[in-house]
Amino acid sequence: MLEITFLGTGAALPMYRGSNSAYLIRTDTACILFDCGPAILQQLDAVTVRPSELSHVFISHRHGDHALGFPMLVLAWALEQPPDQPLPTIVTSILTWASLETVLKHSYGDDIAVKCLQALPRILLPHDVPAQLTLADNIQMHTYPMNHSAFAPVLGAKFEIGATILAFTADTMPCETIVPMAKDADLLIHEANFSAILQPELAQGPYGHSTAQIAGRNAHAAQVKRLALVHLGSHLQGKEDIMREEAQREFSGIVSVPVAGVTYAF
Repeated sequence: MLEITFLGTGAALPMYRGSNSAYLIRTDTACILFDCGPAILQQLDAVTVRPSELSHVFISHRHGDHALGFPMLVLAWALEQPPDQPLPTIVTSILTWASLETVLKHSYGDDIAVKCLQALPRILLPHDVPAQLTLADNIQMHTYPMNHSAFAPVLGAKFEIGATILAFTADTMPCETIVPMAKDADLLIHEANFSAILQPELAQGPYGHSTAQIAGRNAHAAQVKRLALVHLGSHLQGKEDIMREEAQREFSGIVSVPVAGVTYAF
């Protein structure tokens, strides 16, 4: 079994009735959460997944829409994790981990939360060079630095799960690491915070983000099979068809603009 569920697909200020970007990868041997914004407990509950079911949590960077749910996850583990069940492994950059520790201590400075934090298994990676690790049987993870923010450096990630490749940019403007990361992916989940059609002045991808046009170009260059556009902001409400068309001008494969709760099976 291999499924990816889009828990949320919105930017920091998401569309009406939307929520921040987060994804759940489920296999026979792992349940991996990719990013955890402020509403992560509600997002997991919407697809009937408990925090105790997670085997790994990857956090791409420390901006609030990708990381502020971390204290709530830790609280859930501290209060509800069965004693005979191992805590999930946290995977993130060294820099992002320091911020996660700080926000947890400012949120729940009590002994329960701190003890749980100390007990959490973790894999801390560099934020500025690629890295590779094994998450579980038949699951290889490769991280790549993206180009988003000096304050909050981003790690994109590629998951090789058997013969299937899933690639995630997280937040990024154009950079040289996207295409190598996404090469031959079965699915590329690419941020598209802006539209070159609707906002031609932003066509080059300003403010650390990309357009649907940029996402389509990267999907074409990487020869991926399918492209999913995510991290759409509130200014794109009702413009999903335009975003899809914009990407399809650059990429001949399947383009989707998924909504929260959608699951793709491989």
